[in-house]
Amino acid sequence: MSLVLLGPYSPAAAQLMGALAQLGQSITLAQDPEAVPDLAGVTAIVPLEDGAAWQEVAVAASARGWPWLGWNCADKPALALAAYQAGARTVLPPTLTPELLRHALEGAGARLLSERGAGDPSRASGYGHRRSGRREYHYRQGNVILPEPDTVVEVQEGIIAIGVVHSDGAQVLLGLCGPGQMLVSHPHDTCSLQLVAHTDAAVALHTWAEVAARPDFAVRLRLRLQQLEAWAAMQARPHLDQRLMGLLSLLAEQFGKPNPQGTLIDVRITHAQLAAAAGATRTTITRALGDLRTRGLLTTLGAGDAERFCLREPEGANHGKPGRAH
Repeated sequence: MSLVLLGPYSPAAAQLMGALAQLGQSITLAQDPEAVPDLAGVTAIVPLEDGAAWQEVAVAASARGWPWLGWNCADKPALALAAYQAGARTVLPPTLTPELLRHALEGAGARLLSERGAGDPSRASGYGHRRSGRREYHYRQGNVILPEPDTVVEVQEGIIAIGVVHSDGAQVLLGLCGPGQMLVSHPHDTCSLQLVAHTDAAVALHTWAEVAARPDFAVRLRLRLQQLEAWAAMQARPHLDQRLMGLLSLLAEQFGKPNPQGTLIDVRITHAQLAAAAGATRTTITRALGDLRTRGLLTTLGAGDAERFCLREPEGANHGKPGRAH
């Protein structure tokens, strides 16, 4: 992975370079993306400051096919929100430590390269591309998808994560959607809902008039509303272990497969994503997952990107797979 800081040398830049050095990671300093030679696996870091200059830099980085991270040097929530809306993988706080940087780079999926597609009306930070003659677009894992308002997004392949970014940069996971599900776009305002390719994915873009004429649209819309209500009900549970098991149960309903040990949730979900869904810190989620394993309610199979959660049936239970008891 090659990191490029798109800004002038400054005390703040020196702080960033020092923190990265402790991780054994070097960084190239450049004020103009076009001046950076071709490097493999580039991820850009864009300092956020008042004015539109940083947005021009971000656009130039995207034009080279680089995923980018915002760095909120000015410590202003509005800048962090604007960066997420512009397609930043994540936004770094003003003060950086090696540990924070390591988590940020891992969480942003900075190792992934993205292929830029010219003239993409989905405005997916410059990364989606269109299949010839069809309104279907492919995205690499981690790409932010920004469809135009009043567009309906139909998932064709892969999984799309739905999240919201608050003005302070905090993120909340609102669910995962797989093939066949439809998502409604939102205005790019302070609501700041985001669609992100959780895996490599393909989506089709439709107008409301197109989908409203489809005979199956009412059924799909009803199922989507039911899923949203179930997810909200789980997030509203008073105790963390209840929220965690409830959310995992919903994911098991969507992506579950029978397994000798229980119901395998056949999608990769990290502790950080569970924390964003359950309203807890990642450390707390790790402890809670350990407790659920001790209680025999949960186990994990595989490791790394292949790690999957598996819900186990409690001893003495007389029902089937975990439900969505609201």
